[in-house]
Amino acid sequence: NIVKEVYLVGSMNDWNQKSDRMLETEKGVYAISLLLKPDEYHYKFLEDGMHWITDEKAKSFTDDGFGGKNSVILVDDHFEKVTIAKNDGIFLNYGISTLQNLETVNPLSKTRIEFKTKAHRDDVETVYLLKSDELIKMNKIAEDGSFDYFQTTILLKNEDEIFDYCFVYRDGEQDYYLLDGAFSSTKDGSIFFHYSKENIQPFLTPDWVKDGIIYQIFTDRFYNGNQENNPDFSEWYYEGINIAPPKGKLLKKYTQYFHNVDDWYNVSGLTKSPYHAPNEEGYQPDYNSFYGGDIEGIYEKLDYLEDLGVTIIYFNPLFQAKSNHKYDAVDYMKLDPHFGTDEEFKKLVDEAHERGIKIIIDCAFNHTGETFWAFQEGMKKGPESEYYNWYEWKKWPMPDPAKTPNIKPSDYYECWWGYGEMPNLNYDLNEINPSENSIKNIDLAVPNWEVVNYVLDVAEYWISDMDLDGFRLDVPNEVPFWFWKLFREKVKSIKPDAYLVGELWSNAVDWVNDDYFDAVMNYAYFKDPVMRFFNQRSCSAKTFDRDLKPGLLSYPTQSTQVMMNLIDSHDTFRYLESANGDISRLKMAVLFQMTYVGTPHIWYGDEVGMMGAHDPDCRRPFNWKYTEDSEKVSLRDYYKKLIQIRKTNSCLRTGSFDTLLAEGMVYGYLRSDKKSSIAVILNNDTNRNKIKVPL
Repeated sequence: NIVKEVYLVGSMNDWNQKSDRMLETEKGVYAISLLLKPDEYHYKFLEDGMHWITDEKAKSFTDDGFGGKNSVILVDDHFEKVTIAKNDGIFLNYGISTLQNLETVNPLSKTRIEFKTKAHRDDVETVYLLKSDELIKMNKIAEDGSFDYFQTTILLKNEDEIFDYCFVYRDGEQDYYLLDGAFSSTKDGSIFFHYSKENIQPFLTPDWVKDGIIYQIFTDRFYNGNQENNPDFSEWYYEGINIAPPKGKLLKKYTQYFHNVDDWYNVSGLTKSPYHAPNEEGYQPDYNSFYGGDIEGIYEKLDYLEDLGVTIIYFNPLFQAKSNHKYDAVDYMKLDPHFGTDEEFKKLVDEAHERGIKIIIDCAFNHTGETFWAFQEGMKKGPESEYYNWYEWKKWPMPDPAKTPNIKPSDYYECWWGYGEMPNLNYDLNEINPSENSIKNIDLAVPNWEVVNYVLDVAEYWISDMDLDGFRLDVPNEVPFWFWKLFREKVKSIKPDAYLVGELWSNAVDWVNDDYFDAVMNYAYFKDPVMRFFNQRSCSAKTFDRDLKPGLLSYPTQSTQVMMNLIDSHDTFRYLESANGDISRLKMAVLFQMTYVGTPHIWYGDEVGMMGAHDPDCRRPFNWKYTEDSEKVSLRDYYKKLIQIRKTNSCLRTGSFDTLLAEGMVYGYLRSDKKSSIAVILNNDTNRNKIKVPL
């Protein structure tokens, strides 16, 4: 296979998949030079965005958590030391971008422009923005283990103003110029950056998300409002897998059995299936149980959501599908009939909108279900079917699974992580998955327009016909970049303030811009640091602050304000489960969540202290008996109070963020705007602390 690009990905760059591209020094040989502090670093090579390669020449290795291994490099005195110091007249430019993009120039409005750059920690005395002939001193706004970050905001005379600019680094008597594509010790005006409204397009994110509170609902587990539409498993795709084992018998592990659970509060099967025998690995959860939650149930609970302060409902997929999670769509344009009718859903959307509540849904456009109509026809007819190339077939025909029980679907077609129930859609006729995913320029692709236009029609249907307000997009890194550009253009042309948020677990700077997504689920720079500091108490406040900073500095300001700041989800342990039921740790995290930059996200039931381990246990039915437990009622009141404080103080939503204190386990910060300022001091210690706060 021809390798198109290789990146070094590891702890040295926060596992950012697009940070450090390696250069092909000779055919098939890639290399990179880095400036690193003395420490131990874990890493892998990433080929073409999907193939993770262990460096077998490393001197040591460590478990990668997925059954493989990471390579380890120890940076110590064996490497040449690089000295960084102020006032020495020496400027180190490694790792500082010379590109014009939203990281360095960001229109916050038609006339208010933000400029940002960085320098190696303690390397230069001052940084300036040189705008035409005007020298503007930039403010140091943050620092981390490697860099100092600088920022300034200017006001244009009018939106049509044009000018040339560059960044000036001053160290001692020496100036260095960051120009368009180059660094120089001389001021070369011929390669200044150029600013115009045509050259730098404003990147607008929805204001309603900045002011929002997101509440995620897994529909089957929220509330059963209509017993009549409970699953009966009469659809063709349940044939043969809807039959309980004979009395006294158990099914082999992973044998499918789809069924209802009659008792809403019986959650024991979510950790240990009563229908399956264990094997050498132990018991399996009951993955295929249904509890009957539906659209009518959510409609009936709108008062509950409105009272809590929810302004955005984020639904896990609602498409007709075989599973309870619905990531295996049968048809993208059909609501699952056991959730309700189109009329019931439109009624819910209309009523939610009347109450000031927006609706977004989760969509998996990387893969469909194997029950999907196009896949079924392609599988049956093969190359004769017009839908055959909607998927990436390796060989055809497929044997009958009933006659070939050990068949591996991934031997016959590309599917999501090898799960045959989720075949991958084929977006690029010239590239196989995953090689197609890293392509940004559509001219380098051969788009499968039948698939592309169908998915764009799906987006239009839900945004226009169903009047939704946005999408949470599942595994977007497994779909080509160029497709998401088309997707954004389509959705924003219909509803300009629609919210597009991607499920990306690491640094997502390549995806967060005016070509692709407004924001991402903030696992890397919110959930993960919150878990380490508040939940596990495994890091200091100083480390916590350092871990937050890339999320504030890597993304445009308007994106940080709409980041989906979660502490748990359908894919993770519930926060309280990880905290061993310690509600004080949850309260501390929620206080931070409601006063931090970005949009707070609540996984249904967290506000009443629900527990749950690995899925499906984290997807237990909502505990509507919470009113019988004063501690759970108190916790919900705590959420409600904090939500109200956030809503009534704009500085907590769109104000600046400044660290005041990071000592031991005590963390303090200031949120400010023109209207007000609020200081938040969090003592995450088990002991009382006497502190002095610099204000």
